Amino acid sequence: MSVKVNQNTIPDWAITRQAEALFENVSRGMPGKPREVIELAAFDLAKERMIDQALMAQESKRRNYLVDPAELAHGMKQWLKQNGGKKAFQKNKHPLIKDQEDLKKEITSQIQFNRLLEEESACSPVSEKDALEYYESRPDLFRTEETLSASHLLKKASTEEEFVEKEQAVLDLRKKIEQGMDFVEAVREESDDAVNDGHLGTFGKGRMVPEFETVAFSLAEGELSQPVRTQFGWHLILLRERTQPQITPFEEMREKIVEYLTERRKDKVFEEFLDRLKSEATIEEVSGI
Repeated sequence: MSVKVNQNTIPDWAITRQAEALFENVSRGMPGKPREVIELAAFDLAKERMIDQALMAQESKRRNYLVDPAELAHGMKQWLKQNGGKKAFQKNKHPLIKDQEDLKKEITSQIQFNRLLEEESACSPVSEKDALEYYESRPDLFRTEETLSASHLLKKASTEEEFVEKEQAVLDLRKKIEQGMDFVEAVREESDDAVNDGHLGTFGKGRMVPEFETVAFSLAEGELSQPVRTQFGWHLILLRERTQPQITPFEEMREKIVEYLTERRKDKVFEEFLDRLKSEATIEEVSGI
């Protein structure tokens, strides 16, 4: 079903093509849903977006923004560069752009569209007070995660027989380390993963397999774990350092908060503008196109 937006008609094939391009993104937000349901959601989203685009194109055309020839030439050059040069006209990837004249119209529309977007998303500046209030209301966004710096000694195992055999080997190594053997020396001589002397760097929760993570986060600094079984084999974990969560100071986040709140205000202002265009427009589904 095609859609008529005031005097312009959006053909159903154009909506379908846009929906196909959106399918993957839509499916990520609908895990487990049948393909048919995702296709319908993608089609509805594509239709709404194309209605918005049609309304904005009509409004920018009505305002008749002047386009700088140099800006137009640059836009056309960039489009050709990104789409394989003049051969793009023969590839049929862009059904509305068949030649230089079509491209000129398309880039002109894009420039005018951007001018409209800039004008109608203008908003009041975000103050220091606004930014601070947001910062204080959302401490969860500015809290760093708890991280560990740890090393491990690994004895690989895959079969149950190997797990039984390697567990005893790891227990023996742990005893030697407790009796004074240097952990790094033990890793170099005995570990099946001696890269960086067994040092795993810094990591937070969700980075390691669950069995390893649970034990690692339960250790005190400098503590050596009991043998830990994972899908890879048996580990001994040495916790070197723990960094507690901290709130990032406002001074370090001010610029990003202002940028975020500004973009949010712009989006809200522009959405209100779009709603006004829709309320004044005639939008109807039509068949046979």
